[in-house]
Amino acid sequence: MSTDSQPPPRPRKHRQSKACARCRRRKIRCDFQYPTCGACATARVACLGFDYVHGVDTPRSTISHLEQEVARLETELQQISARTTTELDVASAAAERLSSSLAATILAQPRKSRNHDNFLAITSPFFLFGSPEPYLGTPVPRRDAQKPFEGNLSSTNKLSSIPRHAVDIMMKNYCEIYRPLYPAIEEAELFEACERVYSNTNPSVLDIFCVYITLAISMQTLMYRDERRATAASYGFWATAVDVLGQAGPIDSWGRLQALQLLSHYAFMNPKHVDCSKCAAAGTRLCSQLGLEHDVPSAHGELDSRTLSTRRRLFWNSAVNTVRCWPFLWSRSPSTAEFSETDPWSVASRQICLLRELEAEITMAMYYPTLPSGDMSRNVPFSQWFSRIHERMSEWYQTTRQNVNLSEKLEFHELLYQCQILRLNRATPRFPSPTKEMRKKTLQASIAVLKELSTIQRAGKLFNIWHASYFALEAAVCILAIVLTAFHSQCSDHTSLEGVDIITLCRYIQNVPSLLRKISRRWPNVARHASTLDALSHTVMEKMQQWLNGEETEKQDLCTLEAQLNHLSLFPPLPPKGEDSAIRDEPTLVPEPFQAMAQPPLADELHLSLGSVELQLPELGPAPSSNWADPQTILEWSPSIAQDPYAFDGGSGLVWDFEEDILSAFDFTSQQVPGYGELSVPSED
Repeated sequence: MSTDSQPPPRPRKHRQSKACARCRRRKIRCDFQYPTCGACATARVACLGFDYVHGVDTPRSTISHLEQEVARLETELQQISARTTTELDVASAAAERLSSSLAATILAQPRKSRNHDNFLAITSPFFLFGSPEPYLGTPVPRRDAQKPFEGNLSSTNKLSSIPRHAVDIMMKNYCEIYRPLYPAIEEAELFEACERVYSNTNPSVLDIFCVYITLAISMQTLMYRDERRATAASYGFWATAVDVLGQAGPIDSWGRLQALQLLSHYAFMNPKHVDCSKCAAAGTRLCSQLGLEHDVPSAHGELDSRTLSTRRRLFWNSAVNTVRCWPFLWSRSPSTAEFSETDPWSVASRQICLLRELEAEITMAMYYPTLPSGDMSRNVPFSQWFSRIHERMSEWYQTTRQNVNLSEKLEFHELLYQCQILRLNRATPRFPSPTKEMRKKTLQASIAVLKELSTIQRAGKLFNIWHASYFALEAAVCILAIVLTAFHSQCSDHTSLEGVDIITLCRYIQNVPSLLRKISRRWPNVARHASTLDALSHTVMEKMQQWLNGEETEKQDLCTLEAQLNHLSLFPPLPPKGEDSAIRDEPTLVPEPFQAMAQPPLADELHLSLGSVELQLPELGPAPSSNWADPQTILEWSPSIAQDPYAFDGGSGLVWDFEEDILSAFDFTSQQVPGYGELSVPSED
């Protein structure tokens, strides 16, 4: 073979030695230890390696680092060189993955819903431990909550022992008065269940529960006749309803949802029996599990109108209950379920739900400004939102008053409206130092709230005592805060305060403890609030008499009262120290946690063009000639100076025309249910 056919010689590849420079020069074996090999360590000399990049000897630790970097970069270079895919290949692979995922979802078996056995029993103490009480300095231990009644089902489950006409009247009473606001069950379904229970034709557990719990709710309307007998009968029906649920097994999700909503409604009237906040939250979670927040078609086509109406009704009823208890737990944005324009239940229910959404928005913005809200956009300044929310409240108020049907169904709309005006203008974490105009609106709204509650109580219509206790305590605290603030002013006119007659103001201050004591007949835990507020109010009244007499009040005493009042509320109702809000023209804002807020989606659906409504107090008559009110007349009781908007005529033929024999027909409950025949009525000192 000729030499021309031989391959060219390969270039000699010099292997980089990892031995240190000293071991290479001495031609001895290096143990490659870092940063100093054994030979160099024994000789106590520097262990150096050769840097082939720069051609100099460097410490071996640096060389080791560079060698590792070179190895890493070589690996990355090989990976980059091996990549031959294009953007089209990447897009094709992504499309294939999406197609595979979609096919797997379509062909997969439907996911099983949550096992009913895994639900917490509705009769557990978690739900039947009493509702949360108003804040009073420190969280109140709920040790006085009633346990579920454990009675004899056979002795209380005899609806047929009551005259049928009495049962029908109470059922109709529930459907006309209560159901429009809390539509947990269809009217036709309720009467069908009542027929099965009354005739004992195979009634289900849910039938018995719904009938007895609605009777327990409906019996509240008879309190104007005889509070003891009506409440005792209501407790008897409640005991039977709970006993039925306790003896029965688990019910399906739809029945459980109805039961939770009915329990929430009952808890608003009898908060010592049920925790309304936990029942409402559990109902909303169940709505989410059932997917009721979306109007989606079923697997076999569009949902029929009846099923769609039921889904919407249950969803919005849960929404109303939840935002009333915990407004920051409810998010409007993800839901797509809309109100029906044809269902008869939707008129009053829609209006009350609009109010609850406004209430939740006000509470979030004014009371919890540091909590983020997904329902509030960032394109409207806060000042603009503040003006707009007043207009929207006025629109809601005018719409309710001008519609005869709504004003009858939402009988206490005046109370609900004034409470929101109070919360918008009082001292809050958002407005710690309100303006003089805001203080004036706060005082007017607080008096209006207390006046409405007193009027409702005298008419025997104080049904939702859970709401009433919160409203009364908040209004009283705001009035006391404004009174204490006035002691620091240099005003020469001592006949009125923020445009309100002093005598009228003192009368309402005195009425709050008495109102809370009357509420404590059915909710004993509120008696503690009445006693605390009574003591504080009495001290403030004494200081007011000194102020009216021209006597100077000790600064230390005022500081003590202010500290007690600030401790009484969830957040201080008084402006910060050193800030006189009476001379401010603009409100002092805390730093905004978000840039701006806007109205929720449902606000634009009102389609109203009504102006705002100014709060006005009734005419108080001519002022005394003197600039000083007579201190002796402050504590005297005087009749209401305004006409009673809930004036009740015992012979009225409206929904309140219940004869004595109807009330007597339900007396069997208090006789057969032990422990529910008498009410604990605290003494009023």
